[in-house]
Amino acid sequence: MNWLKRFTLSLFSDTWAKESTKCGFANILLTSVLAVIFLFLGIFAGKTLTFSAYYGGAEEFREFVYNAFIGSETAEPISVTIKDGKANISSGGGDVLINTFTDENDKSVYAFNGYQFIADSRNVSSVYDDFEAYCVKNGGTEEISYESYKNLGESEKKSYRFAVRYTGREKPITDTDAETYINFLKSLDDEDVNARLKELEDKKAELSAENYNRSVYALYVDKYYPDIYSVTGERIPTLRGYYYFLTLKSEGTYFCLFGDMAIASFKSYSYGIISFGGIYGENNGFAVSDGDNRVAADKFIKSLYYDGLPLLFLVELMNCVFLIIVAELIIAGCMLLCFALNKIKKKEFCDTFGKCAKLIGSYSHIAAFISAVAAVCSGFVLTGSAVALGAYGAFATIMVVRTLVLLLCNEKRENPTSGEADGAGFRTELI
Repeated sequence: MNWLKRFTLSLFSDTWAKESTKCGFANILLTSVLAVIFLFLGIFAGKTLTFSAYYGGAEEFREFVYNAFIGSETAEPISVTIKDGKANISSGGGDVLINTFTDENDKSVYAFNGYQFIADSRNVSSVYDDFEAYCVKNGGTEEISYESYKNLGESEKKSYRFAVRYTGREKPITDTDAETYINFLKSLDDEDVNARLKELEDKKAELSAENYNRSVYALYVDKYYPDIYSVTGERIPTLRGYYYFLTLKSEGTYFCLFGDMAIASFKSYSYGIISFGGIYGENNGFAVSDGDNRVAADKFIKSLYYDGLPLLFLVELMNCVFLIIVAELIIAGCMLLCFALNKIKKKEFCDTFGKCAKLIGSYSHIAAFISAVAAVCSGFVLTGSAVALGAYGAFATIMVVRTLVLLLCNEKRENPTSGEADGAGFRTELI
């Protein structure tokens, strides 16, 4: 029972905090781990669980969604059917390809309240774009083809930078094209390329003609355009990249439905710009019916977001190294602060770093828990990284204030007759 009191009440009770200095070091490890867990869960919840509030504060975006999915005098309603985690997007019984960024007819029908709309049932992340590679004169706008660039001398090449122009068209790769790519790759006399070509040939019987040609093309692009990743962020330009660069022109107001996922960015007047990526659940989807279609459309959008939370949780979990470092630095900093102040005042109850570590560790997890709750609440006011920064700030503040208050109160108890002068002197030394 005493252990439980020390474990839960040290943040609020000097008595139980000081008792923790008599315990073992295992408690420090446990509380430090719990502190990281609480902060992670609080920040994740603060960033994600408030999505419904964000969406509720985005009236113009909701009206845009209703215009697209429920239809209007000019827009046919759109249906989304989900099967095996993939979406089929249709309108009037037929498949649709909508792009309000580039098609004026689509823009007149589906662009609404300043929002752009894209609907493409293909898995755009795996569809190659029929891109155009070219080079631009440094400091100017003069363009030359990539083939012309390759024929320049080394000194002349330094005057140009590599560039890529997406077309939005799917790249056709015929058997003849694949043969041309293979001939080029063999001409390089590169051991790595030859090994990869041999590996492809060995697997050719197991691959469809389409997949074989795509693999050859991928190797060709990698070798023929060595700078392509630094420009596009993709090893092979895809329609996903094409659509991504289009959305950059929208100032954070777009909604894209693809066969494999959805992405959106909208203005929530209470919270600013909200961007998210969503995946399709088997029970999700939308079709106009006799019921309340607006409620159904809202449910579809929210499901896109919340169905993706398990995957987002794993991604955030794998990228939480920074959180661990910050949390442990705050804890270690408070331990050093406690040790330094006790050395200055020559206090016996925390005269070693080990005792200070046990003392600080005894309440770090509760401080983190309170900070996590604050992070969840701040999610209704802040968004994105601001939630995390707020949580770190709250954790550091609670830890430092609690440590200073404990030391001040202990000084007061040990010197009850010193009066205000001694107390002020101690405070001066702290500063």
